Amino acid sequence: MRRRQILFVFIFLVATMCLLTISLMQTSSKLTFSPTNQSVVVIVEREEIVHPYYGNRFGKHCLVQLKWGKMCPELYTELGGKCNLIDGTIQCPDIRNHAKFRNRQAQLVMTRMLRIFDLIAQKHSIDYWIFGGTLLGATRHHGFIPWDYDIDIEMPLEEYVKFFQFAAKDLPPDIFFQNSVSDPALNPDDPSGYHNHEIVGIYEATWNPRLRDRNSCYKFCFSFGCTWHDGLMVDIFVSPSMKRSSVPRKRINFEGFTFPVQNDWEEYLIENFGEKYFKVPTDQEPKESPDVFHGCEELKGSSR
Repeated sequence: MRRRQILFVFIFLVATMCLLTISLMQTSSKLTFSPTNQSVVVIVEREEIVHPYYGNRFGKHCLVQLKWGKMCPELYTELGGKCNLIDGTIQCPDIRNHAKFRNRQAQLVMTRMLRIFDLIAQKHSIDYWIFGGTLLGATRHHGFIPWDYDIDIEMPLEEYVKFFQFAAKDLPPDIFFQNSVSDPALNPDDPSGYHNHEIVGIYEATWNPRLRDRNSCYKFCFSFGCTWHDGLMVDIFVSPSMKRSSVPRKRINFEGFTFPVQNDWEEYLIENFGEKYFKVPTDQEPKESPDVFHGCEELKGSSR
């Protein structure tokens, strides 16, 4: 009898180990990890949402004391931020007051803007991807670079036109799409600039496209007359042509959400930030942050 019980326990343990092994193999087939040895990046295939990997959020750099914020702050979703498209309606409460430091408050505003843009882009099947410092932050910090002050996205010209034509109307009232058509003061003195695209009709010669938050303002714009709304923004870089290798096929964690990245994202990071892009400097500081609770129009009116 004793031997039978031992045999039964042994068989049960072997079966359990087999099931766990199969489960781990299935999970690993869904995730792609970067080959770097200091920062592990979870790339989400297709549209799967997974809990972010905190490989670079509990390192020694997180212990650095800063006067202006935290090196490893809580992610947007960890602060209670939710943002979804439900029954065709964007439900995305503003949580800028959930952070203590001004720079982080600004980052929460921009995260919300990016998430709303992403929901609208998915709704209208518009291709874009995060890049620049935003992509670096996603891979290295799983969110903003602590001292960063803007968000960069890139999209092909035809996708930009599609957004301009069909999707901008879906933005909530506190966010608007700004370019030289909506804001003529944005026109540069030299019309041959990078963002000049000859498009038929209303889209002809538009510059500096971006999303703007209505409830924030860089006060130094008043020294230039504040002829346009100069609040927090998501910068949109328009590419006249796109390499096949850049077509976004993956999504990466950023502030608890996932956003598309170009297919050759790691090559881009090495080319622009060097092979040690995953190392975190601790001697950086943010540039001046705007007033995150008052729009330019409100501030301009109160200064009269």
